[in-house]
Amino acid sequence: MQRADKNIEELLVNLRGTFHRLRQGNIDEELFDVVSGFEALLKDVRNG
Repeated sequence: MQRADKNIEELLVNLRGTFHRLRQGNIDEELFDVVSGFEALLKDVRNG
């Protein structure tokens, strides 16, 4: 039973790591979209 508990804990650690990497990737992508849009707007304003 102890081995099964340890396996479950290891799986949870791996899943949490995967979840956090995927979540951070999505956050990074959204931030890049926001920054790109802002830079495009700035370019329009400057070229006005």
